Parts: sequence; structure tokens; C-alpha cells
Amino acid sequence: MKIKNIELFKVPPRWLFLKITTESGIVGWGEPVIEGKADTVAAAF
Repeated sequence: MKIKNIELFKVPPRWLFLKITTESGIVGWGEPVIEGKADTVAAAF
């Protein structure tokens, strides 16, 4: 399974969501955030 696309969605005031799509069409969502540090985590991606 290979990752095709990674998207980050910042939702004010402090949330960050991650959408991963694979080549086979599987989609997964996650929340890669440290409370109050959404910009720092987004920069790491």
C-alpha cells in the first residue's frame, strides 16, 4: 500500500486534521496535534 496524497486541514482556533489517501483509494483521517501547537505540527509535515 502506497500513500498517494496527504492533506492538512487547520480548523481555528487550534485543531489540525490530517487526511491520507492511498493509491488503492483507502482514506484515513487523524488528528496530529499537540494542544495549542497546530502551526508547529503542520510545519513538521
